[in-house]
Amino acid sequence: PDSRNRVVDLWRVIALLAVVFGHWLAASVWVDPSGDVNVMNTLEWIPYAAWFTWLIQVMPVFFFVGGYANARALSSRASNRRTWLTIRFRRLFAPAVPVILLWTVLTLVLRNFVDADLVYAGVLNATIPLWFLGVYLALVSVAPLTHRLWERLDLWSFFVLAAAAIVVDVLYRVVDVPGIGWINLVFVWGAVHQLGYWWEDRERDRSVMSPIYSIGLSVTALAALVSVTSADLYPVAMITIPGGGPQNVTPPTSAVILLALVQAGVILATIGPVGRFARRRNVWKGVVGISGFMMSIYVWHLTVLSLVIAVGIFAFDGAAFSLEPGTAWWWITRPVFYVVLVTVLAAFVAVFGVFERDIDTSPTDRPMPIVFTGMGLTILALAATAFVYIVDRDAQLTWWIPLTAVVASLIMRAYPSSWRR
Repeated sequence: PDSRNRVVDLWRVIALLAVVFGHWLAASVWVDPSGDVNVMNTLEWIPYAAWFTWLIQVMPVFFFVGGYANARALSSRASNRRTWLTIRFRRLFAPAVPVILLWTVLTLVLRNFVDADLVYAGVLNATIPLWFLGVYLALVSVAPLTHRLWERLDLWSFFVLAAAAIVVDVLYRVVDVPGIGWINLVFVWGAVHQLGYWWEDRERDRSVMSPIYSIGLSVTALAALVSVTSADLYPVAMITIPGGGPQNVTPPTSAVILLALVQAGVILATIGPVGRFARRRNVWKGVVGISGFMMSIYVWHLTVLSLVIAVGIFAFDGAAFSLEPGTAWWWITRPVFYVVLVTVLAAFVAVFGVFERDIDTSPTDRPMPIVFTGMGLTILALAATAFVYIVDRDAQLTWWIPLTAVVASLIMRAYPSSWRR
């Protein structure tokens, strides 16, 4: 409908495509003339890789526009919080359940004739994106509270979380308190989420920051980011580079908040032209088409990458990956690699897209304790899949994780609604 903010939807699609194609480009697989398989990350060998990560780290965009969308829903007086939470969890969690179950089954099968290290690497690479859903749904679960906090404290709610993130950085990186850095999954991404509340609130009051001030925000945040990284207060890399030393996302640091401010300034400064572009008929049809399967694309894109690489390595003696990464022919053949991946991903989305397309959106009157239990188990299953892993280095399953995912799915009814008929 015309009431939708098409800028939000377009940026969400842009960020999704950046994540998908960025992950695919990062795969540098080479079966050398001796037959050895070399699996590398492209960031390991491109020049100035750490600085390049500032361009390709787009996760702050998801939390920024997610905060906007959540604020818009929560600001509506017609919004039933219990129903909104239930549907939000169903829509985001349901597409992830078959991913967890598929890799559970594949582990049971593959570990009988594939090296345990390869099984472990395949499962880890395919399921690691679920960290985002775990963190994001944790923020959604407390969104009614954080939005109320926003209504009382306005931008101070952002500054409090940002200050808390800095304190955690000091305790983790200076005082060396073990494990405390992971608390910033809440403080850092929570602060970026609050920025989305700020955008929605200013839009409602018709006081969104002007383009010139938005550019000023980006430039100021960028200057601050360059300063703190140049002074070695924070690492440069915004994405994990194998062998590249410290970075800012696992666990996240407050440097990510500065990057989020850079991106927020760009988004706000370009609202006019981006909005006009999004209103073009064919552009909007594309945005709607991708948005309808956004979570399916996100949760399956690395599974597709892992399976395509596995087939390419084991079939035809690895001929599909005989080109050395970084050579001219390797770059020239990337579009072919992408076509293969897009085709396979489209097949997966065609099969499993029902978990996103056919979600029960009817109002719910289930008791809140049941809803809270389902929400907690959902977050636990996603977080454990991403940080504990459903398989260990010996290719042994961590059984409680897929079982938790199934129980959470049943409690939240996070499965195709047609299954209930």
